[in-house]
Amino acid sequence: MPSFGERLAYLRNQRGLSQAELARLLDVGQSTIAMYEKNKRSPDHHSLIRLADFFGVSTDYLLGRIDQPHANEHEGVKGPPLDEKLWSVATDPLFADLLRQVPDLAGEEKQSLAEYWELVLQYVRRRKGRRQERN
Repeated sequence: MPSFGERLAYLRNQRGLSQAELARLLDVGQSTIAMYEKNKRSPDHHSLIRLADFFGVSTDYLLGRIDQPHANEHEGVKGPPLDEKLWSVATDPLFADLLRQVPDLAGEEKQSLAEYWELVLQYVRRRKGRRQERN
């Protein structure tokens, strides 16, 4: 059965992330990720949960207690916990730091951000449409 470190390295590589990129996204040191992957250090409870949430797997999977990455698959329900497009945005270096700040916002601030984001997306779509019309 793969160790915690082997599973972490596998998940990181599946996302196409270096140790440094993963460390930056999780706001930890690269050496921390390296030590985890070499099984020379184990994450604390909070860090284990953050890793599981980041990769969309259960803590039981990371710890080697089950072989199914997703708890819901273990229970017979198929499908990833988050859609692949959402993961690609969450792990994109352009957005990861911004997204990390969203939980610190109040409800009204989150609503304002969502409204602003929608306006910007509409603007981007209009510009894209105009460019396509010209071509």
